[in-house]
Amino acid sequence: MFGLTFEKLFLVAIIAGFVLGPQRLPGYAHRLGRAVRTLRHFVDSTRSTAEAEMGVPLRRSEWESLDLKQYDPRRIVADALRENDALQENDALRENDTGTPTDPELVAEAARVRPGQKYLITGPSSHPRRVLIESLPENDPRRIAAEASTRENAC
Repeated sequence: MFGLTFEKLFLVAIIAGFVLGPQRLPGYAHRLGRAVRTLRHFVDSTRSTAEAEMGVPLRRSEWESLDLKQYDPRRIVADALRENDALQENDALRENDTGTPTDPELVAEAARVRPGQKYLITGPSSHPRRVLIESLPENDPRRIAAEASTRENAC
C-alpha cells in the first residue's frame, strides 16, 4: 500500500511519538482509530448501497473470477480482425472438384497478371499486401496465369 512497509510505518510511529510527546500521543491515536473506523463504515455502507441499486454483488472473489480483459476495445478489434482474416483464408482455400479455387476475385486478379511479374498486390488500396507469386499454391489461377505468361514470352 503506497510503498509503505512495516519498518517505515514503525519509523513514522517513533518519530510521531517524539514530536507529539507522551501526553498528546494517546489522544491522537484515539482520533486515528476513530477516523479509520469511520472510513471503514463509509466504504461498507457505500458498497451495500451500490449492491442494492445495481443488483450485482461486489465481492472481490467474484470480480476476480471474471475476465474483464475481454471488454478491452483493443482486444475486441484485434479478435475481429483475426476472425476476418481467417474467414478470407478459408474462402480462398475453397476448391471445386477440379482442384482450382472458385473465388471470382482470384480469377480477376489472374487476368491482370503481367509477364515477368513476381509479386501480386492484393487487398484494398488503404492496406495493400504484396504476395510473392511463387509462394502461391500450384493450383492458384494467379500462379497459373503468371507461369503461362512467362512461357509465352519465352517462346
